[in-house]
Amino acid sequence: MMTVYDVQQIDPELAEGGRSVCFYGWGADGETIFWSISLPMVVNEDAFEDLLLEWRRLGWLMLKRQSD
Repeated sequence: MMTVYDVQQIDPELAEGGRSVCFYGWGADGETIFWSISLPMVVNEDAFEDLLLEWRRLGWLMLKRQSD
């Protein structure tokens, strides 16, 4: 079973018509973990892509919080 310490990459994706963000955490062996957050507003795809680095950073912060 994969733990938060095994994650090497996080890929955020916009979902539900811009109402949530899904995060996929990838391990070295290709195993994944998944979590999502609901957004208080609709985010369009262009705005999401413009802030992709920040979404990844948020994913890492959320993952780190789970490990504390």
